[in-house]
Amino acid sequence: MLSDVDEVLRKLLIREIDIQGNEVDIQFDQPKREWSSRLSKPTINLFLFDLRENLRLRGAEQYRTITRPDGMAEIRRNPVRMDLRYLMTAWVKEAEDEHLLLASALTGLLRNPFLPEDLLTPRLQNQPTPIPLDVATFPPEPGPMDKFSEIWGVLDNELRPGILVTVTVAIDPYSPMVYPRVRSLETRFVQDSAIQQPAAPVVTRAPSKTYHSVGGRIKSEKYTPSSLSMVLVETHSAVEISEDGGYTLHKVMDGEYHLDILFNQKVLKRQKIVVPSPSYDIQI
Repeated sequence: MLSDVDEVLRKLLIREIDIQGNEVDIQFDQPKREWSSRLSKPTINLFLFDLRENLRLRGAEQYRTITRPDGMAEIRRNPVRMDLRYLMTAWVKEAEDEHLLLASALTGLLRNPFLPEDLLTPRLQNQPTPIPLDVATFPPEPGPMDKFSEIWGVLDNELRPGILVTVTVAIDPYSPMVYPRVRSLETRFVQDSAIQQPAAPVVTRAPSKTYHSVGGRIKSEKYTPSSLSMVLVETHSAVEISEDGGYTLHKVMDGEYHLDILFNQKVLKRQKIVVPSPSYDIQI
């Protein structure tokens, strides 16, 4: 993943600065004194010095459930959004030429708020969102960029003007968990005679009403789930339909129920369901 981001940044700089042939090098080494002493041509260096999770992009829901056509439910943990922080510097003998090269690199990257899709490697093409490219902005949390002088002290080299370049990529190291999809959830409430006071007569109570939470999926080749609405006829209450057509009825007892599926406020179908049942899927 890291080498893929390096390669995209290399191609992006070559295209934006219009580097011809080998007139300018683009390297990713640590800019130590020994390294800089061996340079023989103008060089742009992108030193990856910091990797950390972007906590601002971590959602409240860490898991998502995907319903598969085979009746199984796939539970996936959301990918981790990682900030890759580079220190971009230019290395030329004359200060004027150095500033010119650094300004060209800065201008070229600022033109791209995201890594261009046509430059992405195969491993970067499955990202859940476009890959942000932040240039010359400091992160809100404290970190190594607070003191440039300390970085150069560790690298044992002279202080040079540098630009912070941050690329935010999603990394998914987790394997999905697959389980049979729950069709009915039954909840019972009973009175336990064991909790009666010793002086009180022992009374055996029958179980109270049994409630279920049942779920199914609307299947249609003609209508998208977002264009449909659903009403439980017996209670005249709306039933929420998810993007994949899934729906859930809460706190229903054993018996027969009717669901109206509507399109543009017109009933397409009235579906009878029996609780409990092995399936509550509806075909339209």
